[in-house]
Amino acid sequence: MPQKRDEYLLSLLSLGIKLGVVLVASVSCSKLTVAHQRTRALYREVEAEYARQQEHLLMARRAFHRIFQIDPGGGGRQRVVWAPPPEDPGHPPVGSRHRGVQSLPPQQGPG
Repeated sequence: MPQKRDEYLLSLLSLGIKLGVVLVASVSCSKLTVAHQRTRALYREVEAEYARQQEHLLMARRAFHRIFQIDPGGGGRQRVVWAPPPEDPGHPPVGSRHRGVQSLPPQQGPG
């Protein structure tokens, strides 16, 4: 009779260990799944921001090429020629942002 009881206890202990391993594996898998989903979401955000930055860079490059044009000069050299940007009715002309600002009279020191 004690031998049957020992076998029964060992079987219960073995079953408990197996259930513990399954529980730990299940929790680990669920945590890995959540971490993977977060990583994918962050990757999508980074990818979208990268695309926005690339578009911004392309627009800046086009604006730069509109203002500065490379003119092949004589003697195999190139020179950069500045061409003023076209007038944009939505923006004031260059240098006009300081119009209307009055300079202050010079202050006199103590004396």
